[in-house]
Amino acid sequence: MNIVYNTIKYTGLLSNLLYMMLAIGIMSGAGLGLQMAEPNTPEHTYFIESIVLGASICIIVIFGCYGLVCNLLSVNIIFTCFILIVLGVEYIQVRSYQPHTRYSSALRQLDHAWYRVGTQPQLMQQYEAQQHCCGYNNAADYQLLHMQIPASCYQPLKQKSSGATTKLYTRGCLASLDSSQRYIQRRDKVFMWFIVGLELFILTQTIALSILLYKLRQQQRRSLHQVPPGVRREPRANHVNSRTPLLLAQEV
Repeated sequence: MNIVYNTIKYTGLLSNLLYMMLAIGIMSGAGLGLQMAEPNTPEHTYFIESIVLGASICIIVIFGCYGLVCNLLSVNIIFTCFILIVLGVEYIQVRSYQPHTRYSSALRQLDHAWYRVGTQPQLMQQYEAQQHCCGYNNAADYQLLHMQIPASCYQPLKQKSSGATTKLYTRGCLASLDSSQRYIQRRDKVFMWFIVGLELFILTQTIALSILLYKLRQQQRRSLHQVPPGVRREPRANHVNSRTPLLLAQEV
């Protein structure tokens, strides 16, 4: 039983360290997003909630690691309750996850750049060069405006035989923005489900560890009460026994 207990204990420590690293990553990403978010917006609130959640996870993990290292049954039970609470919050967050407005600034930037393409074409050209797209919907938008397709709509290609050539981006900037938003949403959901799975794994470890620790404590108590026949149990040390050597020294 000791081998199983130590195995669960050390794997639990590794799982909690990984859990803390993920929480630190959540706080770091939310801190960067908080600097770019506008106050009093859903985007700003979302990043603040992420920072609070990450900090709470770090505190809970430190508390749980203390219980694992010190082999404290009561601390492991409290840590299990904390994990259950966090797991419930994470599950509700995953189930109720909906695309929010924290990426709406990119769409506003695109609309602003395309609206001023006639007077300030450098804004749209800079956006096209960064996102590797052409026009609002496609390159035909420039033809509808009777404008020449800019150089930012062409992707340079290197060929060994004929030198450097260019290739026109066929996808519009709106489609490119939608594709990136869908990718980010899928990534966020995968990340959330990964955290939920890790929390379930840690919860299973803490429950198994608490059961094993309880059984080990019961075995220790039974072994103390079971004394073989003919063996005299040594009395526990008390204040009288502790003074006996001093009294003997005075008599001598």
